[in-house]
Amino acid sequence: MRSRWLMYGLLFLCAPRVHAGEVLDGVLASVNGHVILQSDLDEERRYENLMSGHQPQGTNEDDRKKVLDRLVDRELLTEQVSTTEFAATTADEIEKQLEQVKSDYVQNLKIAWAAALASHGFTETEIRDRIALELNQWKLIDARLRPSIQIDQTAIEDYYNRQFLPELCRSGAQPISLQEAAPKIRELLTQRKINEALATWLETLRSQAQIRIFISNPPQPDQRQ
Repeated sequence: MRSRWLMYGLLFLCAPRVHAGEVLDGVLASVNGHVILQSDLDEERRYENLMSGHQPQGTNEDDRKKVLDRLVDRELLTEQVSTTEFAATTADEIEKQLEQVKSDYVQNLKIAWAAALASHGFTETEIRDRIALELNQWKLIDARLRPSIQIDQTAIEDYYNRQFLPELCRSGAQPISLQEAAPKIRELLTQRKINEALATWLETLRSQAQIRIFISNPPQPDQRQ
């Protein structure tokens, strides 16, 4: 599937905000006074399994920590929405992305979309909401970080000669000129720089936030007491 499904790794803007004191289930962490619940982590794992084509399964402690870290990062980014101007995602954009996800899923994983949703405990409306919030998140990141990214012509030419042309040759495709390839290469290099800048930005947000981890090894939701 497309690389965007690797990036979800970082961060969707879809967690409901619950203040400390409104505990609905196990509290795993607190980010500037907003809690992350066990149910948030369970839902995130189910969503990741759905998007990667894996069946629901248990998660070891290392994987659990990575998911919790992503939820913390997501909360930190959610707080930045009010400080950055960006165009909200439209209904057409959401539907187009949803159709692409469904097409990629069936084509690459050979699994019926409805069956995959049911096995992971989601409705299509919930996935549509996820996609809307994910697209809004990427727009936030793009609006915040893209203006600081500069890609010079030397970098474009170097990528064209060292990677772009050799990959075309290996694939058997006809070579295209630097002038024709330059816009795509510029955007690719820009996206790489944005990903690098995002990691740095998140480190800064973490250093400025009050983050508390309450449960390092919560029980599995299906574990009998």
